Amino acid sequence: MLRARSKNMLMVAASVTALVSSGTALAQQTSTTQGVLQNAPTDQAASPSAAAADQTSEAQNPTTPASDAAAETQDIVVTGIRGSQQRAVNLKRDAASVTDSISAEDIGKLPDVTISDSLQRIPGVQIRRDAGEGAAINIRGLPQVTTLLNGEAYLGAQSITTIQPNFNDIPSQLFAGADVIKSSTADLLNAGITGTVNLRTRRPFDLKKGFTVAAAAEGAYGDKTKEFDPNLNGLFGFHGERFGFLVSGAYSNVHLSNSHNGIQEGYGAALHNEQFNTTANPTGDVNLSNGFSPSNRPKGTIVGTGRDVNGDGDANDAFIVPQGFTAWDKVNQRERIGINASAQWEISDALTLNADAFFTRQNENDRTAGIQMQNVNWQAGEFVPGQSRNTGSTVSLSNGGVTRDYDLNTTQVYNYDLGNFDSYAQNDKFKSQSQNYNAELKYDNGGRFKASLRGVYGKAYSNYDQSYLQFSPSNGAQWQPGGIGHYPTGDVAFNPGGYAVNTIAGTASLPATVDFTGNQPVFTLPAQLTNALGNIDSYAMKTTSSEGNYRRKGDLKLIRGDVSYEANDNVSLSAGGRYSERSVDDFEFDRAAPLYAGQASQPGGCLVKWKAFDVPLNDASCYAGTGTFGTANFRPYTSGVVRKASDPIFNGQVKQFNLPGAGLPPIYVLDPKVMDNALAFQNSFYPGNVEVQNPGASFNVGVKQISGYAQLNVKGDVFGIPVSGNAGLKVINTRLDITQFVTGSPRPYGVANTVNGTVETKRSFTDLLPAFNLAFSFADNLKLRLAYSKTMTLLDLNQWGGGLNPNYAIDTSNPGSPVFRVTGGSSNGNPQLDPWRATNVEGSLEYYIGRSSLLSVGAFYIDVASFIQSGNIVRTDLPDNDGVVRNRTVSISTPVQGDGGTLKGVEAGAKLSFNDFGFIPTVLSNFGIDANITYSPSDSGAVDLKGDSIPFQDNSKIQTNLAGFYQDNHFQARVAWNYRSKRAVQQDFGGIQGLELYQQPTNYIDASISYDFTPNLTLYAQGSNLTGEYEKYYLTFPDEKAYNNIYERRFMAGARFKF
Repeated sequence: MLRARSKNMLMVAASVTALVSSGTALAQQTSTTQGVLQNAPTDQAASPSAAAADQTSEAQNPTTPASDAAAETQDIVVTGIRGSQQRAVNLKRDAASVTDSISAEDIGKLPDVTISDSLQRIPGVQIRRDAGEGAAINIRGLPQVTTLLNGEAYLGAQSITTIQPNFNDIPSQLFAGADVIKSSTADLLNAGITGTVNLRTRRPFDLKKGFTVAAAAEGAYGDKTKEFDPNLNGLFGFHGERFGFLVSGAYSNVHLSNSHNGIQEGYGAALHNEQFNTTANPTGDVNLSNGFSPSNRPKGTIVGTGRDVNGDGDANDAFIVPQGFTAWDKVNQRERIGINASAQWEISDALTLNADAFFTRQNENDRTAGIQMQNVNWQAGEFVPGQSRNTGSTVSLSNGGVTRDYDLNTTQVYNYDLGNFDSYAQNDKFKSQSQNYNAELKYDNGGRFKASLRGVYGKAYSNYDQSYLQFSPSNGAQWQPGGIGHYPTGDVAFNPGGYAVNTIAGTASLPATVDFTGNQPVFTLPAQLTNALGNIDSYAMKTTSSEGNYRRKGDLKLIRGDVSYEANDNVSLSAGGRYSERSVDDFEFDRAAPLYAGQASQPGGCLVKWKAFDVPLNDASCYAGTGTFGTANFRPYTSGVVRKASDPIFNGQVKQFNLPGAGLPPIYVLDPKVMDNALAFQNSFYPGNVEVQNPGASFNVGVKQISGYAQLNVKGDVFGIPVSGNAGLKVINTRLDITQFVTGSPRPYGVANTVNGTVETKRSFTDLLPAFNLAFSFADNLKLRLAYSKTMTLLDLNQWGGGLNPNYAIDTSNPGSPVFRVTGGSSNGNPQLDPWRATNVEGSLEYYIGRSSLLSVGAFYIDVASFIQSGNIVRTDLPDNDGVVRNRTVSISTPVQGDGGTLKGVEAGAKLSFNDFGFIPTVLSNFGIDANITYSPSDSGAVDLKGDSIPFQDNSKIQTNLAGFYQDNHFQARVAWNYRSKRAVQQDFGGIQGLELYQQPTNYIDASISYDFTPNLTLYAQGSNLTGEYEKYYLTFPDEKAYNNIYERRFMAGARFKF
């Protein structure tokens, strides 16, 4: 491998040397398009040094494509879909590296709903969806993708603590286009590990001379939310002789359906076997309170030293047992506003000043109504297989010092002894805002020397508030003896007449099943429960809480300077330096209320996070009740206030919801909109809530970088073949200042551990990153590109700053004496982790056909020397929430340094406008296609329980896009299909080594039509997810189904005008 790399570098170096020595051998070999671009404005170029050096040909522009405005200087102006495709073709042709672009069809009109949706049409770009909208992206399978705004760093509110971009808070209408830069150049000083996204806003000198006004209004409708949502955007700009300004804005308020059914995400799973666990034979899980079923209610038939649970005649099987199942319906309401302002001033013939301001704000409420079926002790569900399959794989499990091999089974039908069945409402409120400012002074007097000076400042915040309320139709006997709560005013029954839970020894069972044999789970509930669910008086309030909240803020400051000197028409040298600072503060907290002030052992009351009927105040650190604490006559007060769902305090806001689970009747749930103000809602039941910091999730990180580069840009002939390229080296020194909050001793009642001081870590590292790009023009329309680079990208900042964050779950298997047991947790950060580092090699062949058509094929190889993956460590020394260490074996997830891995693949694309082909019949000349496919297998080095290699997380081996369009003088239509093969989602699910969570392949189809009544008035309509595709997840084996995320079809219609 090392020998191959050295050989590649020698070949590239030899070619660059030949180019430099060729002098002026290349004489007017540029194409007509390149000739036009020589005089085109380059303000929109993504290249930082483009501000310093407008090269003789844009093919020499050190980094990225020229402005869309360049294409608009053609003699024939092409608009609409064909025009946007033509601009994308030209941008790719004239780039100095391997780059793909998208361009808006018109002002305020990218081809899809979100920027991410549009970027997924580019080969090698994969996206994740949030409520059906495109959100986070990766390039060639890796998430460490940096984002630029007009060629320099951008701080987004959705990615304050992360590197991977998430664009769901950015209105797409504000952008002229976006570039995906896949091969790095030396002057791209903050490149991603496999690529960089450059977002391009419009600037006034891109507009026609004089005033420009454009506006659009549209309405959107979802087939599940059944809401009509407004979307408005507009632009006002002026382009004078030497001065121009522009202001554009966008506003939307959308309601998006986002439903879910299956395993309760976030609660994990366990791996249980059929062997007994006794003193004589401490090897199995049967007859434990945290095993297949509670004590005194065993399942199956005794076989040897175990119990045959699945009826196959032996007791040598192991099963994946989820903590719980759920079905919920969520509506995401997102109110977005975005403003872009830009001014340009030609101070003199040599000096130009550019100034930009970009503002976004999004307020989001995710309102959820659902049900959950769980084990009474929250340690792993009481679910046993009703239908299972032996996978042929074996798994070794150890317990009590004994290790056994078991046959691993998947489960298709789960039988459930109905321990817990609850309805719940949850409201997740996000408020985010970002501001990014840019000022750039460019010097170019038409001579050989050019320079630029640029400053960028950005700041952003993101706040999250959560509120949760749970109803139960049970009688509460599984939590308190007889279902009776104890209060200063006396005893109160939780829910008289509620169904009798079967987790008490000797109580008759209420069987339920969850059937995963179809595409979506089918719930079968006993008639006693079904009847109760139809009566609002059968529900009682069990729990309310507000947890996992955060306040995040960050800022970005940078200054950079670039210079360029053109030695002759074929050789130039560019160099520059950059200093940047980025800081992030992440404060994460739960809300806890002081209960029984003046009646508790602490005068101010006991702080309680989980205000619930199953939480008695009986901890020695703070207790409240009657009798003498520590003696048999002490009766603790119950923290949860008992209220029926029909209580007037809910003001008639408990409503019936039809949830996405076959077999479920309508369920009564509190309307989650009531909790839009989380603090006010929590205080309405339990006054005086305070913020309690979660030390393991809070951190402060500062990053300072000093970087510089030198780059040689050349063109000439090599063996008679016109060649252009660049070769350079960038040096980046990174200094980290990391402050972690130390997790102290546990506190009762779900309250986060104490903060035991802080630990500050300072470290630095320096990277030398060469970059080479060559383009061989075998003909005016045939180009071969070769690229080699080393890249470094920072980690998500929480992977450096996070600390130990234990998880606790209540065990009420002994009613009245619950224990908040440690069930696992996460250690989110490690200051000693190294950043992502990789070596990238690629080549591509591009064949240009006419003005708007292109065939391309490329191959890439990425050797990832340093990366981060999710790992797990086993701990037996963590105390439960009451401070007692019970030596429970739990798994703590933590980021770990990957040993290295590879990504390799092939990308092929075709942009074909049929009117570029003379042999196409006239009747077809208005049609065209845009198609591509990416094949990118990867290997993280890990193996799943099936024995298969696990790819890099979030990577799909195959992605395909196919779009067909029609365009005449007035009418245009487009249909687009996107396919993504299975992707790896989460490694070691539930802490089980090798249990990988996968997402099944997806197919999305979108379509749009528009009609230009005049050049200035257009009516349009668009539909997304027309087939109602949803995301299906499974655990390693396709028949071990996990859950589904279900989205809706969206339809939009509107009008756009400009003059």
